[in-house]
Amino acid sequence: MTETRNLEPYSADAGNDEDSTAIIDLRGLLPAARREPKDRHLFVRLNGAQIGHVTRLPQTPSRLGRGQDCDIWVNDDGISRKHARIVPQGRGYVLEDTESANGTFVAGKRVGQHPLADGDLIQFGPSAVFRYAITDASQEALLRQLFEASVTDALTGARNRESFDLQLRAELSYARRHKCDVALLLFDVDHFKKVNDTYGHPVGDQVLVELSRTIAMALRSEDVFARYGGEEFAIILRGIDDAGARIVAERVRITVERLRIEVPKGALTVTVSVGCASVGSQHELAPEELVAIADRRLYAAKHKGRNQVVADD
Repeated sequence: MTETRNLEPYSADAGNDEDSTAIIDLRGLLPAARREPKDRHLFVRLNGAQIGHVTRLPQTPSRLGRGQDCDIWVNDDGISRKHARIVPQGRGYVLEDTESANGTFVAGKRVGQHPLADGDLIQFGPSAVFRYAITDASQEALLRQLFEASVTDALTGARNRESFDLQLRAELSYARRHKCDVALLLFDVDHFKKVNDTYGHPVGDQVLVELSRTIAMALRSEDVFARYGGEEFAIILRGIDDAGARIVAERVRITVERLRIEVPKGALTVTVSVGCASVGSQHELAPEELVAIADRRLYAAKHKGRNQVVADD
């Protein structure tokens, strides 16, 4: 059970929180009003690891909390598992606290039920801050563009590690709610240290950039491609089972093997080793457990000679 804390409602004049994450002010980011209908109802995260993340509220009641089955998942220890509900009412929404341990606040005042108004500053628990915004399509697109820039790896254009961690948890929540599959591929570039030592780090960077661009083009729009760290990458595959994950992994392996990267000393080729894991019927599997399975199989692929896919133990 979440521990109850003594809370101080969020103030726009307050200093940064413990992780020194800045609060963003939407008013300075939105363009001048256009003649478009303001029919987009959004929750925009104003602090924390997902600062700038945009959630469009559905036209059905939704649940916000720390539980994996919540529609709006918030990774914060001060949030209850089923913290609040957002319910459509007329042309707007009503926010309902569902007996959370640490409370729900609007404009610094603790609420049980509150009709939301455009611009409302909402705090869930001690530190999760959102703004409710009613916008048009152009403003929503701009907000999403700004968020995408913040979650992208600067070198490769893939999602960064922090974004991957959050997205994997969200995908597992989706799979649990809808009783569907989700798979994870982990792969890294074989003998990448030798590439850096032989050709230099600029060429090593070029390899990662061209490899990332080539793989991203081969994936579906709903797949999540991320740089996991260094020369290691990850792909989250929604709706894909064990057999499908193996097929995608083999396609990735072959795509990389056929890639020719032009460098000053000629054409360079590289290979990757891939480990696969999927949820299948294990919908209670934690993100860390799924990663551990894929990672174990990645290293098995390396021990078997590299340039291979391992999808089982």
